[in-house]
Amino acid sequence: MRARTLLLSLLSVILLVVLAPGCDRYVGPPFPAIEGLREGMLTDTNAPLVVTFTKPIVPETLALRVVKLDTDVEGNLADERGPASEELSPFFALDGLNPSGGTADLSPDGMVLTITPSARFPVGPKLALLVEPGLRSVGGEETRSRKRIPFAYAFVCSGTRGTTVLPESGLYFALLEVEQPVGTQIQLFGRINVDPKTGRLRGQFTNADRITTPGRCPTPCASSEACRLLPTPECVVPSLRAGNTEEFSDFLPNVTPPVGYSFTVEGCAEDQAENVTSLATAPANLVVQQPAVTVAGLVITTQLTRGPDGVIRGNGAGTGDQVVLGTSQLGRAGGTIAMRSLTPAEAPPDIPGPP
Repeated sequence: MRARTLLLSLLSVILLVVLAPGCDRYVGPPFPAIEGLREGMLTDTNAPLVVTFTKPIVPETLALRVVKLDTDVEGNLADERGPASEELSPFFALDGLNPSGGTADLSPDGMVLTITPSARFPVGPKLALLVEPGLRSVGGEETRSRKRIPFAYAFVCSGTRGTTVLPESGLYFALLEVEQPVGTQIQLFGRINVDPKTGRLRGQFTNADRITTPGRCPTPCASSEACRLLPTPECVVPSLRAGNTEEFSDFLPNVTPPVGYSFTVEGCAEDQAENVTSLATAPANLVVQQPAVTVAGLVITTQLTRGPDGVIRGNGAGTGDQVVLGTSQLGRAGGTIAMRSLTPAEAPPDIPGPP
């Protein structure tokens, strides 16, 4: 009797499985990717930008832009900031079948888009390919959110063109926004010496810490706080990230271990246009004693522009071969860097130079 009951139960389960309606299988929308992208970098600015899709797309539904990856402290682009949003200024845009800033050709199978910009994309600054929501595959699957693919062009310096943008000896404040393997911000003061004829450079970057000297704010701060003067005076924790490079006056160089550190870079700068130069450094090691952190093979690539006010500003990419925390290897490092030149009157004293 028990065997018969068990048999009936098994038959019931089988019938339920066979006769029950099948579950809908999720079919994802078409996802874009940049062909040839390695560690977020491309190498040939003369080659077209090739975008691939995971499935054939309907051309009329494709809206994309190539823009500078210029974000606020929360990672938002200019048009992603709510009431404070502003229009983006794309280097290239495509709205359906209408390109702006170059040409775009979609392969017959609808899976490869070849973009040829009318002017080469800039070398150095971090860029982003934005694919807007509403992209639909020929099967009807549609994207619901913006897809952002960061990338940059690696700068290979010939050492023959030189630079008229950078001074022979310059002072700088830089913010290195580390995105991986862990999110953090590194504030740095720099002193860079450049041979204007060849563009060859040697520089020293030094840890920058918030000033904790009492009496800087209208309202006294606690002993555990620092005074942040920009955008408005307020008492903050010393570890608070800087909003942008204009906040340099809230920091002082700290070269003294175990918290302070300094490292030397070699590199090159070459002018790309009037008042515009690209800068790249050879791999260097950033070593901090406390906490015990090492970034091995740190490389900085950026484009710098001298503005009407004489200040040199720029944005770019920072990468590292390996991040080591204590004895744990966390993997490769990647992020962005923003730099601003300082006059001797603006700069704090004792910014170290390269040995």
